[in-house]
Amino acid sequence: MKDNKKNIAIVVASAEVFDFLREKVGERKTRTEAYYDLLDKSLAGFVSELQRRTGYDLQPNQCHVTISGLAEEWHWHRATVRSFLETLEELGQLEKVKLPKSIVITMPVKFGRTLAAENGHDAADLGSLLDSALSGWVIGKMTSDEAGSLCEQIIREHLDMIANPSGGRSSDGNAEMTEKEIVQLEDDLREKAMTCIAHAALTRVLRKSRFGDVAPMDAYFHADLGEEWAALIDTFKALAELLVEGETDNLGETLEENAPLRDSLYKAFHALLARKEPA
Repeated sequence: MKDNKKNIAIVVASAEVFDFLREKVGERKTRTEAYYDLLDKSLAGFVSELQRRTGYDLQPNQCHVTISGLAEEWHWHRATVRSFLETLEELGQLEKVKLPKSIVITMPVKFGRTLAAENGHDAADLGSLLDSALSGWVIGKMTSDEAGSLCEQIIREHLDMIANPSGGRSSDGNAEMTEKEIVQLEDDLREKAMTCIAHAALTRVLRKSRFGDVAPMDAYFHADLGEEWAALIDTFKALAELLVEGETDNLGETLEENAPLRDSLYKAFHALLARKEPA
C-alpha cells in the first residue's frame, strides 16, 4: 500500500462534496474544514477586513487572508496554519503570494475549460461538467449570472471541440461536422443543459425543505393509511402530481376536505424529497 503513494491520482470534486465531508468537532476546525474554508473563500473572492484598504486586485479563485485571521477563525496556532498552508502548497493544492502582512492564496479550481482541454470531450462528459458547475449555485455560493456564464462557456467549448476536433479533422480521419450536424448538435447540447439546470433548480428549491418536519406523514401513514405501503405510494403519487402539474384528482376525500392536513403532508413530502437529494 505504501508504494501506491508514489502514484498521482487527480480527483475531480465540486465544492458541494467538501461541504458534505465536513465534520464539526467543537470550535476547532478539522483540516478538511480548513481546506473547504480556503476553497469557499477563493470562490467568493474573500478579502479580510484589515486588508481591504490595500487595493490588491484579486484574480479568479483567489482570496486575501492573514495567518492571524485564519488562526483565530480556525482556532489553530499560527504556526499550525503556516505548516498547513505550506503542506498544501507542496501537494499542489494552492499557491501563495506573500505580502508584507498578508497572503494571497490561489486555489487550483478547474471548470469546464480546463477539464475539457486536459481530458478531451469524450472524457469530459457535458452533464457532469454542468452538474459540477451548477453545484455552487444550488448551495447558494454562486449567483444566477455567474452560473449562467459558466454554463454557456462549458457548452460553447464542448460544441467547438466536437464540431472541430484536432484543428478540423477528427481522430479517426473524418472531416469536421457539416453545418446541419452542428445545428443538430447545438439542439442536443441545449436540451442537455436545460435538463441539468432544471434538476439543479429543483434541488435548490428542495434544499430549503430538507430539515422540514416529516412527523405528519409518519402519523398519517400509521393512523389514516393503516401502515399500508400501497396506499402510501398512491398518496405520494398524488402529491407528486400536485407538485409537478399543480393539480390532482387522486388525493381522496380525507385530504380534499382537510386543507391543514393536506398542507402538512405536502410540506413533509418536500422534506422527504430533499433528503433524497445530495446534501
